[in-house]
Amino acid sequence: MGVVLGLLLVLSVVFSESRWYPNIEEGLRVAREEGKLVLFYFYEEGCSYCKYMEEVVFVDPHVSDLMERSFVVIPVDTEDPPPDLDKRFRVFGTPTFFIYDALKGKVIMEIVGMHESDIFLRLLKRACAKVEVRAC
Repeated sequence: MGVVLGLLLVLSVVFSESRWYPNIEEGLRVAREEGKLVLFYFYEEGCSYCKYMEEVVFVDPHVSDLMERSFVVIPVDTEDPPPDLDKRFRVFGTPTFFIYDALKGKVIMEIVGMHESDIFLRLLKRACAKVEVRAC
């Protein structure tokens, strides 16, 4: 539990502009209330691709701006996923992202692997174009 709390502290500092919700129910509630999509971020400690996404892609101003405006981010450690989440999502490697519409209760898009900032931004925008949430 100490490692998870430490990672969440690091993530909260690195992503101070984006709101990250390690509590899934709270994140889903906020997404519904604010009309945002949910970006489930499945990561694993020691994953160099995850580290790249966190240190390079997520902090890109264009990516972080869109994430702040349109998404609630829920980080999920694949080494200890909540049991109810494991049934809804099949993750075979990290990083893996699921863009989820909390109002409709369905997955909009799955993004697998590490991507450069411009490609990741394009994928997030493509997900926004597929739904009718207020924040996109």
